[in-house]
Parts: sequence; C-alpha cells; structure tokens
Amino acid sequence: MGNKLDILRDYQVAEAEAMELDNVCHQVDDSKLASEFMKVYDEKRKSVQNECRNLQTILEAIEAAED
Repeated sequence: MGNKLDILRDYQVAEAEAMELDNVCHQVDDSKLASEFMKVYDEKRKSVQNECRNLQTILEAIEAAED
C-alpha cells in the first residue's frame, strides 16, 4: 500500500507543478525573450503533464488490481 501512496503523492506534486508551469506560460508576454522563455517552460510543462498521465495510469491499474 505504501507504493500506491508514494505514487499518489508523486502524482499530486507533478499535477501541481504542471498547473504552476501552465500559469507561468499564460502570464509571459509575447516578446523575443519571452518566446524563448516560453519554449523552455512549455517543454517542461509537457514533460510534467506526461508524468502526470503516466502516474495516473499506474494509479488506475493499482486500483483496478485492488478490486
């Protein structure tokens, strides 16, 4: 059960990070420097969103196995 709780915590942390990165992306202006900055943040945001999806899939599989 500890493993499930660890994965759930990791998922919650990743989800919060993705939301924070998403907010930053929406707040940045459309300047040249902002454009480069946005690329870096967008890549990071996509990576974190992928991590969220992967962790959610694992959590769903664990829950299904528990039933």
